[in-house]
Amino acid sequence: MNDSLMTRLERLEALYSEQEYTVQALNDVVASQDREITNLTLGIERLKEQLKALRAETSSDISSEIEKPPHY
Repeated sequence: MNDSLMTRLERLEALYSEQEYTVQALNDVVASQDREITNLTLGIERLKEQLKALRAETSSDISSEIEKPPHY
């Protein structure tokens, strides 16, 4: 092989190596974000359940405490 082709081949190998590293780094970030989204989604679901329980617990208390004004 002549020097020009060898230089081009080495450059392509270097670029491929850099791309492989970049793709792996991006994959790691995406996997981390997926775990974080999953955890946040579970947290939101827990908060929804707590809110439902709190509403059910307080709705009967509130409705019994609220009286209509005499003019209604």
